Amino acid sequence: MLLLEVDGKRLFRAAGIATPEGVLLAEAAPAASLPGAGPWIAKAQVPVGGRGKAGGVLPVAGLQALPETLGKLLGLEIKGCVTREVLVEEVAAGDEHYLSIMVDAGAGGIRLMHTAHGGMNVESHAPAGDGFDELLPLDRQAVASAISRLIQRQPAELRDGLQATASRLADLFFERQLMLAEINPLFALPDGRFVAGDAKVVIDMNALPAQPELRELIEQGRERYPDAWRKLAEDFDFVEIDRQGQVGLVTTGAGLSMMLIDEMVGRGLKPFNFCDMRTGQMRGSPARLLRIFDWLEAAPDVRVVLVNIFAGITDLSEFTQLLIDALHERPAFRRPIVARLVGNGEAAARRIVAAHPDLHIRFEPDLERAIALTAELLANPLPSRANHAA
Repeated sequence: MLLLEVDGKRLFRAAGIATPEGVLLAEAAPAASLPGAGPWIAKAQVPVGGRGKAGGVLPVAGLQALPETLGKLLGLEIKGCVTREVLVEEVAAGDEHYLSIMVDAGAGGIRLMHTAHGGMNVESHAPAGDGFDELLPLDRQAVASAISRLIQRQPAELRDGLQATASRLADLFFERQLMLAEINPLFALPDGRFVAGDAKVVIDMNALPAQPELRELIEQGRERYPDAWRKLAEDFDFVEIDRQGQVGLVTTGAGLSMMLIDEMVGRGLKPFNFCDMRTGQMRGSPARLLRIFDWLEAAPDVRVVLVNIFAGITDLSEFTQLLIDALHERPAFRRPIVARLVGNGEAAARRIVAAHPDLHIRFEPDLERAIALTAELLANPLPSRANHAA
């Protein structure tokens, strides 16, 4: 999970990595606590990359310009994420470097990377053959040795500062069991010090039991990280992938859920969420389904729900009865439902659905037809369950 820049920089500062002074603002009003005398830079706090190219990073020449700048950024949507907070920092200046340590799962190790040509377009600005890029085993001593090799390639006046920053970044990476710790740009100041102009930190959700500080960060920032908070609080996965998505998904199995999303996108549909509800953990209670319906009810554009359960151990008759129970507990939930239920207990599940025509559940075990039916319902929605009951 990618942290917001403001939280990534909190981790950096705790690790001894310098960052510009800044304040976090959530409303378009002047702040008396801005650091220094200016100028400043205002940055939208959303957990995605490419903020600068999307207009999410703006200069602030003085206090008079701050309200207008905040007005432009607050509410700005970047890659499906809405800006609710803005980090306003002192402007840092210097040569822009790039430095990162990341897990490279495909190559079976971790990668240490550095170039003296960082910044927004680091991929295109760095000359061919420039920079440092080594694949290493997941071992502190191996990374320390690689940092020493990296430092020896630098001008003498940069070595001490870069050595300190790279070593502290490596310590943070290992101590917090991170997937990625990246600084771009990393400003090289004239006096040899380095300052992290940005922070891209990806945490491993599976490591949270051994990382109480990171768990607390998510618990205290549940408004910032709703998907991660849901996973911690509910013990299953529900991730918003398109805020304007029109199809809500109730699915189980991460791989099958991702396959379904790919199939739908390929047919021009817009799924709202990824879901792995883990039916084996429902324990005869509709509570998990009720949570999902509440989240889908709050989604602005969801008009149809597609339930996709491929059952092996799961008894579809039990699941379907829980689905019915959940819908009866949420009579205001008015979206039509396409139920693709395949496997153990399928015939009984079909009979249960047929016994409740008022709930507008369309039973369709064939994947192609279920997706086509979903598209048809989007184009020609059924009357709401409330209207039908009336």
